[in-house]
Amino acid sequence: MSRLPDDRNNELRALFFESAAELLQGLNEAGLELEARPSDEEVIRRVRRIVHTLKGDSAACGLNKLSELAHELEDVLTPQVAGAHGADLPEVVLTAADSFAAMLAAYQKDAKLPSVDALHKIIRRLLRRRALRMPRLK
Repeated sequence: MSRLPDDRNNELRALFFESAAELLQGLNEAGLELEARPSDEEVIRRVRRIVHTLKGDSAACGLNKLSELAHELEDVLTPQVAGAHGADLPEVVLTAADSFAAMLAAYQKDAKLPSVDALHKIIRRLLRRRALRMPRLK
């Protein structure tokens, strides 16, 4: 017996939400580790892997706003930002975990997506700081 496409999509979405919950748990744990060790390169790499996976998986499921937000977050999870603003990384990671969790809950309920302005504000602040510190080319 073959499955209908909707059955397959529903199964994939259920797997995505299960996987996303595990990713968010890892993101929260990494955020707490960064509070103790804000410059820990291994933890920062783990955060990048989690965010990258969440970005790709959410895009594959058609959850474009979540994927776009994860992509924006990737832009600040760089060695340059970590080196210059490591103390701010726990805040952005923990805020991202909360924002992603709220978005996932809304997607699961087919509800209106929550505001993620707090996360956007932190990302913009870190990107602005990075731009100010980058040497200008002549």
